Amino acid sequence: MTYNMLSYGDDLERAERIHEVIGQQRADAAKAGDALVVAVQELIADDRAAGVGGARWCRRWWPGAGGRSKAGRAGWRLRTLAEATGLRCEYQRNRSAVGVGNRRYHLGLLWSDELAPAGGFAAVEGQALWHAYVQLDLDVGVREPVAHGSFHARPHGLRQRADEYELLVKQVYRPPYSRSTLVGLDRNGVAADLPGWPPRASGETAWPEYDHDPYRVRHGELCRTVNWEREFAFQCRTWWNADGTRGWEADRTAGRVLCDGGLVDAAAALEVPWAATVGHWRGDQACGPRRLDSVVVTPEVVPALVSCGVITSETARTASDHLPVVACYRPRDLAEFPCERGSG
Repeated sequence: MTYNMLSYGDDLERAERIHEVIGQQRADAAKAGDALVVAVQELIADDRAAGVGGARWCRRWWPGAGGRSKAGRAGWRLRTLAEATGLRCEYQRNRSAVGVGNRRYHLGLLWSDELAPAGGFAAVEGQALWHAYVQLDLDVGVREPVAHGSFHARPHGLRQRADEYELLVKQVYRPPYSRSTLVGLDRNGVAADLPGWPPRASGETAWPEYDHDPYRVRHGELCRTVNWEREFAFQCRTWWNADGTRGWEADRTAGRVLCDGGLVDAAAALEVPWAATVGHWRGDQACGPRRLDSVVVTPEVVPALVSCGVITSETARTASDHLPVVACYRPRDLAEFPCERGSG
């Protein structure tokens, strides 16, 4: 499960809804005899005292002004979330699986009791990324551990976003951590995956990719032209036509980095019906419904994929401006991991 929680910690009422969403997914997984891993984004923690920067800070959750570094507070925030949802987050004693971003937004991993950390923890932080990337090997009951990651792409900077995706691909395939991997991520951009596995170009729509171009047409409305909005500057490549009019389309450069680098979108591979993860909140009307959140996997995970879907409950729709995505897989069906992936 991947979940951008919209500034988790800023609003106690919303946070309790987030606990309910994750807790329900945990209960559903347990009822089915499954384990749960949750990749979360937008944990809030900075170096300021409690209450500074907004009246909605959850004071009773805060560990005290000046008592901890930003990294320490981010880890504390993840542990708070883990305790509230009955999940685990420490891969070693007093070490949380948290990735510390450059600003006040951080991310992390949670998992249920059925799973156990198996070493191989890695975090990419600092100036290399606007947010961060965190990855952890988990024992899922098969011969080799399976890596699970959480990533949050930058909200602006088209070229820099593509650079960040290169770092993500490099980390997934970097020895000694190279293994079957699933990453829950907020793309902050339109994906470039073709539908199916092996991927193929679709001849049934106006675009070959699994995701439509939300900045040119609205999903299900192929003949409707979308008017230019200044918010598109963070998402589109543009040009001037001979008649002086502006042309534009979704910039999929970052998405193609993932595809070319060997990471597969689970929803696209399974060809499940397209579903938006953002656009249900007020203020999103300009850009419209989009699928910014997804689970990407290394190719040997694709045969093990069972399902992929978006949680659209009323609680989820009011808890965050992003809807969670859940991808299910059977570890025993993982394909053999190619030996040559350890190179480079």
